[in-house]
Amino acid sequence: MANNVSPLEEAAVSGDIDRLYALIQEDPDILNDVDAKPFANTPLHIAAFVDLKEHPNQELIRYLSFANEIMLLKPSFALKLNPQGFSPLHLAIQNSHSKLALCLVDMNKELVRVKGREGTTPLHLASQIGDCDLLEHFLWVCPGSIEDVNSRNETALHIAVRNQQFDSLRVLVGWLKSNTRMGAGRLEFSILNKRDMAGNTILHLSVINHDMKSLDLLINNPYMICLNWMNSEKKTVLDEAAGSADMVRKLSKAGARPGSSLEDDPTERPAYGLISKSRHGYLYAALNIIRRIRGDISDTQRDGYFVAAALILTAVYQSALSPPGGLYQADGSNLNSTSSLNSAAGKSVLSNNNFTFLSIINMAALVWAAISFVMLIPAGKMNAMLIAPTFYFGFSYIYSLALISPPGAHDEGFKLKNAGQLAFLLFIVISGIIIPYVPGISPFPSIKKYILRPLLKMFRRSKNASNI
Repeated sequence: MANNVSPLEEAAVSGDIDRLYALIQEDPDILNDVDAKPFANTPLHIAAFVDLKEHPNQELIRYLSFANEIMLLKPSFALKLNPQGFSPLHLAIQNSHSKLALCLVDMNKELVRVKGREGTTPLHLASQIGDCDLLEHFLWVCPGSIEDVNSRNETALHIAVRNQQFDSLRVLVGWLKSNTRMGAGRLEFSILNKRDMAGNTILHLSVINHDMKSLDLLINNPYMICLNWMNSEKKTVLDEAAGSADMVRKLSKAGARPGSSLEDDPTERPAYGLISKSRHGYLYAALNIIRRIRGDISDTQRDGYFVAAALILTAVYQSALSPPGGLYQADGSNLNSTSSLNSAAGKSVLSNNNFTFLSIINMAALVWAAISFVMLIPAGKMNAMLIAPTFYFGFSYIYSLALISPPGAHDEGFKLKNAGQLAFLLFIVISGIIIPYVPGISPFPSIKKYILRPLLKMFRRSKNASNI
């Protein structure tokens, strides 16, 4: 930039704000002329090229002030790529100008997601050079940047593993684990198992690069890392680790399998989930109906339906506390008496037939209100905490009916009604236990994933350990 340097470039190299405004006074369109070019070295690009390492603190502040001024005058400059395909933030990171990079991001957090040459984002660059402070700040101000991929379909985690930047990988994995935003679990699983254009996950890359530290970090998270996914060459991580005895031992202990053993195993194929669901038509059709109903309900409608369902449940339960006609009262003057009045205390004054008819109507209302309440509960971590108590609420209601049932009800019809209530009670108790674990309704993906698979892995590990 020493030859044919324009006055605007000179102002950027020196960080001279006064010179900048003097040029604007001479030519008000000077910045617009630069902005009109699709690819250009803007004053922000030039400021990012300046070597700030040897400058005293006062001069560093001057350059940061100049960058802020340009950002205020022309925010689009921060988004523009130069002819080499880099934004000012890319250049600031490449030249280790971390303070300028932080300054730019604080002005516009979306700069973290600007894609430059080969689709590389500033987060990718920070991961590549191992600047953990920048990584942490970028993820804090722009969490969505963790999902960005370059032209090779690589995330920042792929970049970290491929360049053997273990500290970068630790920061990225740590952020995914500590993330508590909505959908954090799905995001963590998706990012940790993301495939690049060659079909390699970060676990594949750690094995290919013989990066033992990265491998240990990843396989210590067995519930989120898929050990047996195959890349484009039909190789699992265990196949890629064939040349390293230590890696083979660790992967085998974790439950990894060779690709040859998976070819005839339909459960390991990506399409198996769809195939298996089509084989269980009635169950999954019912679950899909529930999912679609939930998806079609807006937040406003859900709030209204919740209020209606809660009012119905409250009114139904109130009938057990205060049935029509009231309850027999105990004779306070003779509490020790065994009279029929005292033995009937707390029982409904209704006849057996009337009480049975009222119970059937109320139980029908309770069932439909409870089902509606369950279907309205959106999928998420609070799902099981709300579904199970809803069914146990039914248990409480039926038990209350049994306590206030009219005295002397020993006829066969009333016994039949009691048997029906008992059967319904058993259904409620079992449903309250099972439904929170049904895939698609509960927040847990399935019993298979969180109970059966870990038990199977423990069995395989113990078996492998005994064979070694």
